Amino acid sequence: MPDHRASSEMLPPDSAADYSMDRLSLCFKNPALEHRYNVENYERQIGLTRLSMALGAVIFALYAVVDPFIIPEVKYEAWAIRIGIACPLLFAIVALTYLPGFNYRHQGLLSFAMVIPGLAVVGMIAVADAPGNYLYYAGILIILSYANCLWRLRYFYAILSTGLTCLAYEYVILFVNPIPTNMLINNNVFLLFGVGVSVFVNYVQEYKLRVSFVDNEKLRAEQRRSERLLGRSEAANRAKNDFLAIMSHELRTPLNAIIGFSEIISNQMFGPVGQNKYVDYASDIRASGAHLLSIINDILDISKAEAGKLQLEEEPIDPVEALNRTMRMFRQRASELGVDLTFRVRDDIPWLIADPRLFNQVAINLTSNALKFTPENGNVWVELGFNSSGDLVLSVKDTGIGIKSSDMQRIFEPFVQVEDAMSRTHQGTGLGLPLVRKIMNLHGGTIELESTVGEGTTAYATFPKSRFVAPEATEFTWKAG
Repeated sequence: MPDHRASSEMLPPDSAADYSMDRLSLCFKNPALEHRYNVENYERQIGLTRLSMALGAVIFALYAVVDPFIIPEVKYEAWAIRIGIACPLLFAIVALTYLPGFNYRHQGLLSFAMVIPGLAVVGMIAVADAPGNYLYYAGILIILSYANCLWRLRYFYAILSTGLTCLAYEYVILFVNPIPTNMLINNNVFLLFGVGVSVFVNYVQEYKLRVSFVDNEKLRAEQRRSERLLGRSEAANRAKNDFLAIMSHELRTPLNAIIGFSEIISNQMFGPVGQNKYVDYASDIRASGAHLLSIINDILDISKAEAGKLQLEEEPIDPVEALNRTMRMFRQRASELGVDLTFRVRDDIPWLIADPRLFNQVAINLTSNALKFTPENGNVWVELGFNSSGDLVLSVKDTGIGIKSSDMQRIFEPFVQVEDAMSRTHQGTGLGLPLVRKIMNLHGGTIELESTVGEGTTAYATFPKSRFVAPEATEFTWKAG
């Protein structure tokens, strides 16, 4: 098979590709594109061309049965021309197409296959008596129509082959074996119309093939462009994740020290601090450090999740007890914010096979979001129960600001906030919900939101029932596979 790589490399960049075409010659103005079209079209059409030539030879030979009725005086000469010369030549050309190195540049030889049966009929006309010499023009019309409609060769080759056959016919009926004037006019009118239509069909076929080729080229160009952009995007995403992971690790070490030392000072572990203000400042430093460490941990987790490196460390857990501990952690914060936080269990909840840290992370992120966006005197309800399919659902409902329907999908993208960046009133990085979705996907679950602007939001974290474990199996006998 011909190597397309060289021709592909000759083509200009996708954005500068010239697909213009000369409507008369049906040639692309870009030589490299013209070469590529010829190579691809030849490989795509050569099978049909071979079949057309072989089938044409068979049909041409079968017409020998009418020779004794139309030109009985030269039937043997006609058979010799048909079966002895024309058909073997057609089959020989078909055989040549299988030779190594035979390609689209040899279309001139393939076009000669269109001329052979036409010239064979012209030869029969030259030796036949009337009325056979002026009746057999119909054979030329059939041959040229057949060839022009089935040969997927270059348009100008078809024009040359058709023109050569018609000129030979005109020479014979005018000078070699003349026919009556009325028959000459009649035959030429029909021949001109039939050949003209078939040549036009050949022109339209090649034009459509070239237009289709251009469409495919543009699609391939867009695909290459998309692949390049995807590669750049993936590289940028990997670089971003690597940067975030490295920075998170680098920041956590000093932050842990800051939190630890500020806790020592605020608790006055080694004796009283001279000024109580310093104790307050140390408490503020510790709270700020803990908040920053939480953000860094979220960044590290989301980076691991996007890189496919966030792994589950599964074990049987009691969801009710885990949520009780989380709610106790939020009681004081809810009280400070003036928000009523309620937790209840609606059903008899089984133990769950899950990653304890990540399960708690889901509960913490959803509850933290609900408290953050709920105004004073508002309510947050945390519930644990089953849905209609029997799956475990952790729902967190609030009476907060709500989310616009246009933001419902965007809110799950990292670093996206529902509030405008210039008018934000709440702190946060926009990593909470994206991280929850990653965690739920790892557990085979889902996270869904229902929200009305100004009325509140409900988040549903659903764990599949396939993760349930029987109580008797929780006596430290289960091991993660």
